[in-house]
Amino acid sequence: MSQGNFFAVGADEFVAACEIGINAAVTLLILARGTGRDNATTAWSALSVFKYSGMARRRAKDAIAALVKAGLIEVLQTGKKPRYKLQKPEDDASLLWLPNELIDGADEEIPPITKLREAGKLELLEKFIRLYGLQDLDNEAGLPRAIAITTFERKIICPIAHSILYGFTETETTSIASGLFAEYAGRIDDKGNKGAWMVLSPLLRFGLLEQVYYMAESGDHDAELIYPINDDVESAHEGLIFWLEDRDGKGFAMEAQSSDHIGIAGEHIENATMIGLLRLRYRPKTGKTARWWALDREKTEAIVKTINTICFPPESELVHIKVNQGS
Repeated sequence: MSQGNFFAVGADEFVAACEIGINAAVTLLILARGTGRDNATTAWSALSVFKYSGMARRRAKDAIAALVKAGLIEVLQTGKKPRYKLQKPEDDASLLWLPNELIDGADEEIPPITKLREAGKLELLEKFIRLYGLQDLDNEAGLPRAIAITTFERKIICPIAHSILYGFTETETTSIASGLFAEYAGRIDDKGNKGAWMVLSPLLRFGLLEQVYYMAESGDHDAELIYPINDDVESAHEGLIFWLEDRDGKGFAMEAQSSDHIGIAGEHIENATMIGLLRLRYRPKTGKTARWWALDREKTEAIVKTINTICFPPESELVHIKVNQGS
């Protein structure tokens, strides 16, 4: 069985399985979940497909037969304990690396593969799995901003030391129906979702996508991210508001509290702003994911330390709010 809490499936092979039908696509993913280190050989069978997706064994067997006929899997052993070999690309760069939680589920929740099969929307399953080939944690901390981005209206609350405290009001979330979502351009579903939102909205509703927020150097799609807005950072932000109240900055504190979000950035980053991103909720625990997580934590710790230094400095380094409020 796959090691490291993740498994792989060929991107083209998965698309080919989708062309057969949703049962074949689901079956290929579950068989792939049961592969070993070669990401090809599996002892998982129709029984596993039933166990993890709720698909009846007869239909699972039919799906396996269809995958064999299409050349997407090879029968290595028949009988009560069948074994299969999945077709895979020669280049590992063409593999989609997927988290085991997609098949196993997490905690007591319904496994995502079961939800998607029960939804009965093949194109939703296909686009969801292919998003794993687009997510770029290293550079984007999630899905590319060209797919979807939330923008904010910014106001300067006050300068503090060598930083600026900003307040943000959410303006809009936009997406572009291009690339993976090009076929959705000009389309709208029965729930009013337009373009790429025909896929993104139900994935958010199913809990398979999540929206996350970052302070960024600017609103440009290729701007560097400064730090994430997570629980630790929001706690530090709350401490900063309390600090303002205690330092004759109650007016500034009220401005901060009236904003949807607040953020702080060095005064030299003149276009600093907040942005919202989409990120796949379940992530394969690969070295790449671990590297991103470590960097995200590093950025979190750095900004929390900066804020705490402002709020609780050594007596010799007391920080004062500047008397002038920016505009």
